[in-house]
Amino acid sequence: MTSNAGTETVFPLTDLFIRQVTRADLPALEWDGEYWKFREVFADLFNRSLGGNVLLWIVVSPGGDVIGQAFVTLRSGDRDAADGKNRAYVFSFRVKEKWRNRGVGSKLMKFIECDLRQRGFRYVTLNVAKDNPGALRLYRSMGYEIIDSCPGLWSYRDPDGIIHHVTEPSWRMLKSLSGKES
Repeated sequence: MTSNAGTETVFPLTDLFIRQVTRADLPALEWDGEYWKFREVFADLFNRSLGGNVLLWIVVSPGGDVIGQAFVTLRSGDRDAADGKNRAYVFSFRVKEKWRNRGVGSKLMKFIECDLRQRGFRYVTLNVAKDNPGALRLYRSMGYEIIDSCPGLWSYRDPDGIIHHVTEPSWRMLKSLSGKES
């Protein structure tokens, strides 16, 4: 453990732990209220993960805090995104702001790619919001290529029962998992 300008503790990436989400982790996915509106979405995804179609990953700091997350759909109705055999789709990829630009996102994505390769998947797809240049830069640096433009239309129900319709224009990106280890 090292100190960063005497104000906060910084841990080596090797001290971070990546594991699957448990039911007890669901409140932590709300990130201290920032994502409370997705509570029902997280619960639904967790239930789907029990059936094996979705993987929910979190990055945990040595102090036990959830500092990152990524979800992976192995099979979806959009076969170009995830077909259950060759392609898997990464979404809700997040790293808490104070942990960004420290290699946490790269470590998480490399972990996911390795896991998917071991499961026999040949490609990873993801969508990145067009207004998120930092994420686009990360994915490109890791070998992802833009293959399409998506309107990013989706909806969700918040815990108050209100349905929200979202428009989030994005780039569809693709990476082959063949070849050298990521």
